[in-house]
Amino acid sequence: MSATRFIICVAAAFLFSFSAALADDSAWGSIRKELFGDRPISEDSGMVRVVAPKRAEDAAVVPITIYISGEIANRAKRLSLIIDENPAPLAAAINFDTAYREGGNIGDRTIEARVRLNDMSAVRAVLETDDGVLHAANQYVTGAGGCTSTTLKDMDEAMASLGKTRLRVYDDATRGEAWRDLQIQIRHPNFSGMQIDTKTNTYLPAHFVERVDVTVDERPFVQIESGMSVSENPSFRISFGRHGRFPVKAVVRDTNGNLFDASNGS
Repeated sequence: MSATRFIICVAAAFLFSFSAALADDSAWGSIRKELFGDRPISEDSGMVRVVAPKRAEDAAVVPITIYISGEIANRAKRLSLIIDENPAPLAAAINFDTAYREGGNIGDRTIEARVRLNDMSAVRAVLETDDGVLHAANQYVTGAGGCTSTTLKDMDEAMASLGKTRLRVYDDATRGEAWRDLQIQIRHPNFSGMQIDTKTNTYLPAHFVERVDVTVDERPFVQIESGMSVSENPSFRISFGRHGRFPVKAVVRDTNGNLFDASNGS
């Protein structure tokens, strides 16, 4: 490759990245104002971290892990998961109750979810603590088409298992006696409203999980506000601190008004 051609290629790559960054910043500016107004946001303070693949293997199922520092976990109030370039940027919001904030310092706590990526975008986490301070971090992910694609092969089978929910609580002695990890798995197609039914060549109506209320020991734990940017068969994993054994229950509601529930005792 000639020096001139090399310089042109490098310049083109730079311009592409710069343009993408500008578009992303522009989207975030309007999203930020809509969700948080003029409130200051502490970016990259270390209190929140986002870990995601730099390039999505499957844009319809992108794993996201959010770390909340043990320094502020007992003051967590609300976490917003935002995908700048998605048609519905607010992918999910998690409201934390007292049962989550208890348990002492077990180190960094994690929130895991799987989301759709419509176009290459920053994936952001904004955490509000009980004093009203906003902490944020982001990870840029490359991928496209996740909001319009589906992996479902058998629609009848998918609808037959609609709402089947599984709860599991894990412990790990190497993480400490109080460390617990709650996993919630929900069978649901989570149609975004942007997917095509290949049998009819028409759009599948939007139909997705919109809320999950979780109690621990019959006390409010978290409320998850979920949207069309969450992948089909939603899965959430939340670490927290608590000793001993205890009942956990989740009540799931979707946009069609269906209610499903599960507990770790069933």
